[in-house]
Order: sequence, then structure tokens, then C-alpha cells
Amino acid sequence: MGILDTKGDEVRFLRDQVERAGGAPIVMELTVSGKAAGWADISIDEVAREAGVAAGALAGMPREKAADLVAKGAAAIASRLVQEGRVGAVMGFAGSLGTSICTRVMQELPYGIAKLMLSTMASGDCHPYVDIKDIAMWYPVAEKGLNSVTVRVLSAAAGAAVGAASAPEPAIATRPLIGYTMFGTTTPCVEVVRGYFEERGYDSMVVHAVGSGGRSMEEMIRSGFIAGMADVTTHELTDMVCGGVLSAGPGRLTAAGERGVPQVISTGGADMINFGPREQVVGKASLVTGRTFEEEEKLYPGRTIYRHNPMVTVIGTLPEEARALARAIAERLNRARGPTCVAVPMRGWSAYDIREPDLSLGWAGPGPGPFWDGGDPERPTWSKRSVAFLDELKERVDLSRDNLEVLVADRHINEREFGLLLARILDDMLGGRWRKGMYGDLPPWVTPLQG
Repeated sequence: MGILDTKGDEVRFLRDQVERAGGAPIVMELTVSGKAAGWADISIDEVAREAGVAAGALAGMPREKAADLVAKGAAAIASRLVQEGRVGAVMGFAGSLGTSICTRVMQELPYGIAKLMLSTMASGDCHPYVDIKDIAMWYPVAEKGLNSVTVRVLSAAAGAAVGAASAPEPAIATRPLIGYTMFGTTTPCVEVVRGYFEERGYDSMVVHAVGSGGRSMEEMIRSGFIAGMADVTTHELTDMVCGGVLSAGPGRLTAAGERGVPQVISTGGADMINFGPREQVVGKASLVTGRTFEEEEKLYPGRTIYRHNPMVTVIGTLPEEARALARAIAERLNRARGPTCVAVPMRGWSAYDIREPDLSLGWAGPGPGPFWDGGDPERPTWSKRSVAFLDELKERVDLSRDNLEVLVADRHINEREFGLLLARILDDMLGGRWRKGMYGDLPPWVTPLQG
């Protein structure tokens, strides 16, 4: 793919190299001026027609509007070619405008189709182009021109595309796929649940819940890949409501509910708000409290500004932020169509939210974890934030619904017993055995939340 009135020589060279490497190239023209080059296999006339306009009309439009229409038409054609089994890899060559068009086309294609973007934008911030799709950004050194350097770069890219398209089909076991959300500080819990299901013949999709991970999981659920969801680590919603940098947006925790996919949910990592290096925290304020984090660190236990690593600074959440999180979660739970159970671990939500050192739970000490808030006055082993979260959830969630249950667990999230509880619930859901209130034989540390 490319804008052929400015990048025609380079795209033609790529086409020839693909053919020399044993591939069958199809060139699609993305020229926003609407003037056809005359040699593309899929001309701009066809692309524009797919978008509902004549190619000649593109020249009279603002470039942004023309680019939107070209991307729309090209995505429809590319998707059709993939569905017909005619395409095994997609490659684009472009500057900034063409990259925005090519990658929008690539984002519409399914996972597993190789997507290579030769772009001068590859040395900068690639997030807008890659988003949550398996797109490889390849820096071509120059924006234009064929010379002793660029022909080597482009030839290598052409070979890579042919290699990807002709890769042997992997031996894929047709095992049902369980989705997991994980943070480093919730790994012990996820590993218990994952091990439980893998022993029973299930496959695993574990995403790092850093914004893009949560969005990827929502996309995979909507695409029908996920049979059941162990949404252990929901902290991306904390970042959304509090102003952290790892939000997955308002679509987080919605896909399983919309599709009726069985889901067991917890509050992993929701004890923290995420930022980059420490200097990014200076002067920043919570969207919930309105006060700066530095000011609150001096006033409240558990509000510690903690250096997770040189590039990540995390801040403990306050009870009022836990209430805001509960409101966001309840709103999503009340729309869920399938079996849904939330289990709240009252003794801590991550390795950093812990009353005393325990290597098995991820905290070596000394002393309590940086986000332990001193404990609730009436139940010292329960954190203040977990009590506030539960109180708000009780007010907001519709506990009259037969498909929705909330369980209160007198355990830390990383305790093995808690992970096994999550696994048992999801296993019952997947086996069609789950019904609300069925766990009369649960140990005394688990109780259902009553409305």
C-alpha cells in the first residue's frame, strides 16, 4: 500500500522485490489527490468507490477528510482479500500521512496476518499507529529515493513480508482460551488460576494490564477468542478514574458483559495509580480528590509515592478513590449479560498493599507494603480502601440480578486460597454449573455481599 503519486518508485521496487522473493504482490493505491497512477492492481478509483465517493472528488477535499475516506475504502478491500484467503501479509511504505492511512487499514485486519509498516515515523512515538494490533514498524531511513542504502532496507522488508506470508501453519491445539489480566504485583494470584485451568486442558492468554493490555483483551473478547475471563487485575480502571497513565479507557470491563462471556473479577492492582518517572508526579493531582499527590503523601498512610522501577512511579489509592472505582465497576457489572462474580480480597489488592512482609505474597519488607493504609479501625486486617470499596459497591451494584454475585473474601489477593476460589468459580461457570448463592460449602472467610 502507498500514496503512489509521491511514493510510487519505492512501492514499485517493493512489489518487484516481493515477486523476486517468491511472493505474489497486489499493489493498492492510497493516493489522496485522487489521480490514479495507472499501474496499481487496486486503483484509487476502486478504493474511493468502496468509500462511497468518486476518486476525482478527493482532490477538492481537505486532506484529512480525503485520507479518512481512502482509509475506509482501503480497509474494506483489504479485509475482503483476507477473508478470501488471498492475502498473507500486508506492507505499507509512507511518510506521516500515508502511515496514518496504512496503519488504519492494518488495524482493521485480524490478528496473525503479518503487518509491516515501512515508515519514517517508526523512530518516534508509534502508539497511534500500532494501537493494540500486531503491527511491525520498520524504519526505512529515507522518506523517498532508491539508492545503495535504501534498496537494501526495502529489499529486506520485502523478504520479511514474503517470509511471514509463507510461514508454516502452526500446530494450534483447539483448546478453549481463558483470558487473564496481570500485573507484576498480582502475579502469584494469576499463576494459581492459570495453573488450575491449564491442568484441566485450557489454554491461556495473559495480558499485562498497562492500558494497551486491557484494551487488547477487550478486543479479543469481542472477536470471540476468549471462552472465559479471569479479570484479576482491574487497576486500569483506577488509572481511568484517578488520572493515571495506564488507563485502558471507558471500554474496559465491558466486552465480556456485552457478549455474555463468563467472568470472575477482582481488584488486583487497584490499590495503585501509575505514572512514569518520579518527575511526572510533580504537581499532579488526583482527579477524584483534587489535591496533589505530594500533599496527600504527607497526610495519609498508604498514599506513598513509590518508585516501582526507574521508569514507573506508583501511588497508593485513598478510600474515596476506591469508592470512585466501585462506582465505575458497578456501572459495568449492572450491564453484564452472562455469569458474573466479583470477589473482593479485603486484606490487600497487590504485593504492595499488605500488612506485613510475606515473600509468598510478593513483599519482602521491611515493614508493611508501601500502600498499606493502616487497616480499618473495626477490622485491622482489612484495608480502609477495601472497606470503602465494598460499601460503595453495595450501594451501586444490582444484587437482585440472578447472573451477578459479589463475594467478600477475608484474604489477601495473592494468597493461594483466594486464587483457587477464583478458579473454582470460573470453572463452575464454564461447566454450566454456576448459579448465584451456590457456594454454601465455602470456608467461613468467604461471604456473599447482601443487598
